[in-house]
Amino acid sequence: MAKRIGVFVDISNLYYCIGKKFDNRKLDYGNYLAFIKDMGDVQHAIAYGAQMGNEATGFIHCLRQLGFDPKYKTPKNYHNKTNFKRKADWDVGIAMDIVRMIDRLDLIILGTADGDLTPLVEWAKERGVDVIILACGISRELKDAATKYIEIPESMLERQKDDKQPAVKGQPDARGINGESEVEGCDREEESGNIPDTGEDN
Repeated sequence: MAKRIGVFVDISNLYYCIGKKFDNRKLDYGNYLAFIKDMGDVQHAIAYGAQMGNEATGFIHCLRQLGFDPKYKTPKNYHNKTNFKRKADWDVGIAMDIVRMIDRLDLIILGTADGDLTPLVEWAKERGVDVIILACGISRELKDAATKYIEIPESMLERQKDDKQPAVKGQPDARGINGESEVEGCDREEESGNIPDTGEDN
């Protein structure tokens, strides 16, 4: 019997971490989901993102066409004396969706490098559900907690402009957020050498 799979993807985290490692290239979400479908029967595929207005409308349509259920919200603004940031944190939203679905899943695919979700991974495994992290620059905590982790390969990215086949259009610039945005994750130990220090102790 095929495994029942739930896919939970943090768009902002993947955009940021892939862009840093692969020189601003983007994930091909069709390739991403096709890779997962070889593991079993995808019951749910949810993509979590953020936008200020409607700049991500085209990308959201593409996600639906591919089989994802997009969940978007407006980021919150954070000010202090020296800088201004926007942040749309989906950690709780992802966790609650997994908690609601856990009894109907055999395998969770988590598309984020953020070590803050380590307790969620441990909780799911305690209930007999395997968790695979499929992301880029995966934090050490997630690597240690997960059943398995897979670093996104270059073959899973959108084709570059000089390739024979064009890339699928529609991904919003700057993760659909105008201005500087804060994204957790991206392990500093990755071999690419261009993953920035995020301040996390990985």
